[in-house]
Amino acid sequence: MLRRVVHPVPAEALPLQMETIGLNPEQEPIRRPEGYPCFHWLQTIEGEGELLADGLSFRLPERSGVLLPPTSRHAYFARSPVWKTYYVTFTGTSAAALAAELVGALPGKLHWDDGDDAITDQLEKMLRLAEVGTDASGWQSSAELYRFLTLLRTNGRRNHLPSLNRRLERMQELLQWLEKEYANPDLGLAAMAEILGIGQRQLNERFRQSFGQTAYAYLIQLRLRKAKEWLPSRPDWSVRRIGEAVGFRDASHFVATFRQKEGLTPEQYRRLHGPSPIPPDEEEALRFRIRNNEM
Repeated sequence: MLRRVVHPVPAEALPLQMETIGLNPEQEPIRRPEGYPCFHWLQTIEGEGELLADGLSFRLPERSGVLLPPTSRHAYFARSPVWKTYYVTFTGTSAAALAAELVGALPGKLHWDDGDDAITDQLEKMLRLAEVGTDASGWQSSAELYRFLTLLRTNGRRNHLPSLNRRLERMQELLQWLEKEYANPDLGLAAMAEILGIGQRQLNERFRQSFGQTAYAYLIQLRLRKAKEWLPSRPDWSVRRIGEAVGFRDASHFVATFRQKEGLTPEQYRRLHGPSPIPPDEEEALRFRIRNNEM
């Protein structure tokens, strides 16, 4: 059965704003030489289709879809006797930035692994919400659209690369090991690569694909994160002691690295986030200033 909902136009501009959403059990041919005014996601549920956009051709078997940018010239049609599709169109003040950040270059085709139904389940959830018609403000649909785009980022695959979720699963043993061993100042790439049974070059490639940085940069970031947890909570520990406790060989290296990455020294970070007792004689004056909007 054909299901199609046109979402109400909200009274205020939203970061992500749904326009239409639907399920078409017998997708008909569509030709739009002027494109469509909103972002447009088209996904195959059953059968296979083909989409032509801006001189590119995308085959769309099951568990695959394409996100089109606004005004992108396109056409699509079935390549099998039955072509069942989901689609959603949306706009919003942050739509372009989020699409670029979470999906990448558009038009962009994504596909996902057998047994992974998260993207399809999210579309069905969004469609049911739209059919109920209780989201007049549009904010819940905006939140669900953001969830949908993040699933495209984490579960979707481009070309031959595994999804972000699959890459993280392969690295989970190492990430858990690093959470225990980060304080060892002798920890290096060789030991990290050995945990996964791969070479150091391949290790860095995996970290760049998953986190956009090298394995060593990830380790430094982990050590700084631990230092940021301890600086306010352990005021009796010196900066040197905390630096050594998270894996830095000397205080000067710790302070220089912390300042470069965080924009302030460890001691400044501690003062900013640590407790600041207020003398009793100043407490009432502070309350008065807050009540009179003098802060």
